[in-house]
Amino acid sequence: MLIVGEIHTALLPHSRPLTPEEAKAALSLAVGETVVQWARPVPHTASPTLLHGVDCKLPLAPKQDNPHADDRSANGSVRAVGTVCSRAVLTGGHLLQGSAWTAVSPPRQPRRMPWSYYLARPGTLETIGNFEAERLARAFLAAENRRDRSELLDVAAIARHSIHDVLARPVLDQRPPVKTGSTRLRWAAIAEPGANKAVAFRLVGNDRRRMSMTTGPVEPEALAAAAEDLAVHDWLLTAVASRIALAKIGEDPRHTLRTLRPVVDHLLHLWAAGARTSRDLEFMWDSLERRPGLTRQWTTMTERVRSQIDYGAADLAAKMLDMMEQSERRQAGPDQFRR
Repeated sequence: MLIVGEIHTALLPHSRPLTPEEAKAALSLAVGETVVQWARPVPHTASPTLLHGVDCKLPLAPKQDNPHADDRSANGSVRAVGTVCSRAVLTGGHLLQGSAWTAVSPPRQPRRMPWSYYLARPGTLETIGNFEAERLARAFLAAENRRDRSELLDVAAIARHSIHDVLARPVLDQRPPVKTGSTRLRWAAIAEPGANKAVAFRLVGNDRRRMSMTTGPVEPEALAAAAEDLAVHDWLLTAVASRIALAKIGEDPRHTLRTLRPVVDHLLHLWAAGARTSRDLEFMWDSLERRPGLTRQWTTMTERVRSQIDYGAADLAAKMLDMMEQSERRQAGPDQFRR
């Protein structure tokens, strides 16, 4: 089975984290459906899962033995029909995600079936034609490079749609405490019995990431949750690194304090790598912690942020004391002269 998806992660446009009650109301995207919440280790809220019917094409990557392979060219495609799952996720009352995923399976019927057939298998796309999981996975990850994407599955649009209603809620004051960008993680996993477990994660430009994985049989929603977990922590690394770059460390202590203080107030406590990842997929974090070592990078950056806050505060306090002492000497000078 092939499972694919995309996740958009950004800071909620609100000056403070939403309370659990506010988060539940904001993520109530379907009447009568349950919003799921966790309190530990970091508050976490997930909207009901929505289904989107699609009749589209999935791109095919060139064969591995093709010496003239080019991801941008039209290397063929496969028609697929079924439904895509989506949901909105809020971590710590601050980090909002739009997530979309689906499982792609070989055809059971030789032709396109009525919608009732596909609705009976929610969250699944069934191909009409040959099913080559490895080529489909590679092509899905690089689909943005295709010259013609008009008929391809657009999980990015579905992921954005899942958070559209959340961003329009009147409770949001549109004043985020930290100015940061968003990130997009596109992922593909081949889940087969006896497969050698492996994961690869790479940055593509400033805001795009790709993750590929092979694993044993696993529920698509569990894979989506693990990918969401990774996307949250990658966003935290990206956001904090960006603020450090803007802080003018060693140049302007006041600017450094103003830039880094919101990071301490709103972001540093949200790190909980692997908290939303199922036991079957813990190998993902085991591998990523060895290389590239996400938690090691996070620890290094947070120590630098805290040390700059401490040094900056101490430096400003020393300057304030000097100013107070100078003021006292100026006030005491004339009195001593009169005596």
